[in-house]
Formats: sequence, structure tokens, C-alpha cells
Amino acid sequence: MKKQAKILLTNINADRERENSLKEFLSLTASAYKKYATIKMSLNLFTMYEMSEEIDLDRREEIEDYIDTINAAIRAVYVDGSSDDGSSDARSSESLTEHIDAITEIRAKITAKMKVLTAYTDAFEIFEYILNRREPLVLDTVDETIDTDALAENMYQFVFSENDKMLVNTRIQEFIAQLPVRMTKSRFFDIITNSLQIYRGGEQTSVDDFAQTIRDAALLDPPAGFETEYPALNEIYKAFKAADYLHLDKAGYDDLSDKLTEGTSIIQSAVTDYLMLTEIINDVLIVLYTSPLADDAKMDEKYETAALILKELVTADDIYEASSQFDELFVKLEGAQEDSYEDVAFTEASLDDLNGTYYEVYESEDIKKSFDALDKASTLTSTSLFMDIEDKEITVVSEEADEIYIAELRESLVEDLSAAFENLGKLEKRSVMAKILSLMPVFFNSQQEILDYFKYALDSCADKAELTAFRDIASDIML
Repeated sequence: MKKQAKILLTNINADRERENSLKEFLSLTASAYKKYATIKMSLNLFTMYEMSEEIDLDRREEIEDYIDTINAAIRAVYVDGSSDDGSSDARSSESLTEHIDAITEIRAKITAKMKVLTAYTDAFEIFEYILNRREPLVLDTVDETIDTDALAENMYQFVFSENDKMLVNTRIQEFIAQLPVRMTKSRFFDIITNSLQIYRGGEQTSVDDFAQTIRDAALLDPPAGFETEYPALNEIYKAFKAADYLHLDKAGYDDLSDKLTEGTSIIQSAVTDYLMLTEIINDVLIVLYTSPLADDAKMDEKYETAALILKELVTADDIYEASSQFDELFVKLEGAQEDSYEDVAFTEASLDDLNGTYYEVYESEDIKKSFDALDKASTLTSTSLFMDIEDKEITVVSEEADEIYIAELRESLVEDLSAAFENLGKLEKRSVMAKILSLMPVFFNSQQEILDYFKYALDSCADKAELTAFRDIASDIML
């Protein structure tokens, strides 16, 4: 496939039958995407079926409905849409569009649910931070003899024990996320301001994303369905919000700890299911978008093997009986996913340039539709499972985040954080501040400043229970 792609790219660049060469290259790229997605699905679909049998009863009907929609789309391509010569003519464009709409709808539903689960994850991290710092007092394990200078020095030595800038920054942020917070709001907002200034001159979307990360960490914009989508999680959240952490006794601590464990388990279970589903959904969409353009007649044995596995699974009365022959078929697919991804990566590397150069050159709607479909396939192949695949306005030059834009964004962010802090208790506010500080790009100008910050944060904390908790957490980080 790479050899053929190189020839076609050479012809396009040399203006040799350029339009036909471009169409052939787009078809070849579509075939690469379809083969890759088909092989991935063949390796994951059975696992998804098994997973669905173990799902909690309160979500089983929902997940089974999703799987029925997925199965219908797979059948449309590999069963109802197959032909003896492997051509795409047997697949109705109208039918594929209907399946795209149905699959896109459940993808949007899952994405919305994941936003709610992520918000609860952020919320529970805030309360876990508080519980950890009350634990030594409740369990009577407070250490009154902590040497804060020695602890700060040990942390400092650990941070710089490796000559890897990324690792150093990660370790600094890990400590900042757990250190006692004893800074004024003005100092806190100064750090946010300085972090926003890093994006000055860059794209507005970049600083917008960073600001949204801060807003999400502080739960400034709870997603739709936060209070209704997961009643059990919402009850746990309300219990955390109502707790009196300053006067927490052993019974209250145990109750909240149990609730935290329960909430974390609910989130992890749901997230695991949705990640598996979304990976399959993305691959199904890739196949649906690329099938009208791909040339199945040029597919190899590995594709045919993967397609056979999918066909057997979606038509089987008993998936376990159908899977009895899969061991032999899976042997044929060893290394196939990696090899097929190399073909995708090679053709995809030229796709953006070709899109930018030729999208408007030809009047052919087929070429435009092909570029649009492949752009979606490229997005769906990315490592981020939940990227937006809706059409976006393409601009040659992105809008710049200038001083005025940064200032307005900062003002809005500080105003909303200040309002939120007014409704938080002291411990919850400190937890939110620590969480946000851990998201900041490292805000120190020298190694000495890092050591000084460690010492200041520890020396400023008169709460021995919190110091004990941090000492234990820091020890775990430094293991």
C-alpha cells in the first residue's frame, strides 16, 4: 500500500493525471482506515460482548441498546453489504448514513455521560484531599515531631534525582497537588494570571482549553445531568458537601470513607464500560465513513480474516460457540493491527496538505465528500476517544490570544472562582486551590525557589494532622 501511495503522491505533485491520481489516493487512504478499524474491531468485539454480560443491572439495558445499534451497523457493512467481488456497490449510501446517525447519537450520549463522570471524579478528589488530612486526627496518629526542613529537603532531592525535565515537572506538580495551601487569594490569583500569560501570542483555543481545565477542576460549570444522571453519585456528593470536617469523628470518617470507596467504584465501572464501547463505536464510524470510498477488492487476507470474525460474531446465536474457531483466525492477525496502522500513518501524513491544497480546486463534490469523510476518520483514529467529529470552520490563521483577550479571560475566571470560594468551607477551598495549583505550568524561576516553596508551605501549616498526612503522602510519592 505504501508503494502505491508514493506513486500516486508523485503523480499528484507532478500534475500527471492529477485529479484521477488524487481520487485514487483518497480511495487508498480510505481503504487503509477501513482495514485498520476492521482489524481493531475484530480483536475487541468479543471482549465487548463478554463485558456486557457483567454490567450492573441498573445500566445493562442502556448498554445492550448501544450494542444492538453497533451490531446493526456492523451487519450493514460485513453481512448485508458484502458482495462476491468485494465491491462497495452493495452498500446503500442511504443505509450507511442512517447507521452513521444512529452511532453518532449513542456516541454523543456516552460523551455526555463521561463528562458527568469526570466531574464527579474531580469532586471526589477534592473531598478525598480533605479526608486524608483529617485522618491522622480521627485515628489518633498525629506526629508532633515532624522536621519540616528535612522533609522539604528530601522532597527537593527527590525532584531533581533524575535528569529528565518532564519527570522533574511531574514530580513538582505531584507535590504541589498535596502540599498544605496557606497562601492568600491574591497570591493564588497571581499564579493563575502568570500561567495565563504563558499563552499570550498563541492561539485563543489553547488558552481557552487551559482556562476550562481550571474551571472543571473547581466544578464551576457542572455538566448537564450532574444532579440526575447518576443518583447514587449525587447522594454521595451531597453527603460530602454537608459534612462537618472540622468536627469529624471516627464514625463520620468511616462513613465518608466508605462513601468515597463506593463512589469511586461506581465511576471506575462505568468509565471502563464506556471506554470499551467508545473504542468500538469510533472504529464502526471509521468503517461507515470510509466504506463508500474504500476499494474492498484490493484488501488482503488479514482484512478478510478480520471481516469474517465480525460477520460470525454479529450473526451468531451463541457467541461462545462462534468464537471456538477464532484462535486459528487470531493467529493470522498477529501483528496485523500494527502493520495496518503504519499504512494509515503513511497516507494520513499527506492528507492535511492535500486537503488544504485541493479541496476547493475541483468542482467535484465527490472529492470534497471524500476529504470530509477522511478528516472524520483521522479524528476518530486519534488517541483521544471523545474528540468532536462535527464539522469545524477551517481558518488559515487562528485568532491570537493577545493581552486584552488574556485579561478578559483572567477577569472572568477570577470572578467566578471568587464567587465559588464564598460558598466553600475553609478546608474545601484549600483543596480546590491545591487541585488548581497542580494544573499550573511549573511557576518557579529557579531550583532554589522550588525548595523555598516546599519549606514555606510546610512551615506555614500549624495543623499537625495535615502535616502528618502530607508526610505520609509524600513518602508514598518518593517510594
